[in-house]
Amino acid sequence: MRTRSRQARPSLTAGALALFIAGTLAQMLMLARAWSDGELFPWGGLALAGAALSGLVLYRQTVAQRESGLTDGLTGLGSRGMFRQASNRARDRRMGVLLIDLNGFKEINDILGHESGDRVLVAFAEVLRRCVQRPNLSFRLGGDAFAVVLPDVARPEDAYEVAGRIAAALGTIAVDGRLVTLAASIGVAVTGPGELTHDEIVHRAGLAMRRAKSLGPDTRWAIWQEQLETELPTAA
Repeated sequence: MRTRSRQARPSLTAGALALFIAGTLAQMLMLARAWSDGELFPWGGLALAGAALSGLVLYRQTVAQRESGLTDGLTGLGSRGMFRQASNRARDRRMGVLLIDLNGFKEINDILGHESGDRVLVAFAEVLRRCVQRPNLSFRLGGDAFAVVLPDVARPEDAYEVAGRIAAALGTIAVDGRLVTLAASIGVAVTGPGELTHDEIVHRAGLAMRRAKSLGPDTRWAIWQEQLETELPTAA
């Protein structure tokens, strides 16, 4: 389910770029006039300092814009775009993907409010950080949907172990003075080197997640099996 986004996304707008160009031109004119008048000090130094400062501001805005697209602003996990990049990079190896959906999150939002819901999302992100160690990577896809990429699993059981570790770490947490049960449905799919595209393995993990969710509201995980393609024909 969706929750309010409190993620700040700095961007380098056309207006900001125009201001930078205008400021730089003004400083260049000041420097040229100081040169022609033989008064490089102090005006020449001020113009150069101003140009350097403007360049630094532009650089920081560019870096902030790039980084804002790499991570989720609420949880600090990787973004949906980074999830796709990570799975594409791991495609030439045996890879596992976990798709995770929090159970009952809409009710938490409705009863406790969006701020409490955000705290639940942050708490779950901390669970992922404890349970998923590098080179494995965790991502928030939006709302209460999360994903894990296991870029080099020696055997499918390694992916199942990570899913079990996440499931075992969930339980009751305190949010704003109230106890909240943190539960999730986890779908697991594993592919050999070069066998599946990003979208194909996500489709399989999504079917497995739906299978886990169909088993009840408690935390459960399921693995993709071919019969799910007919039992659950529509991707999650």
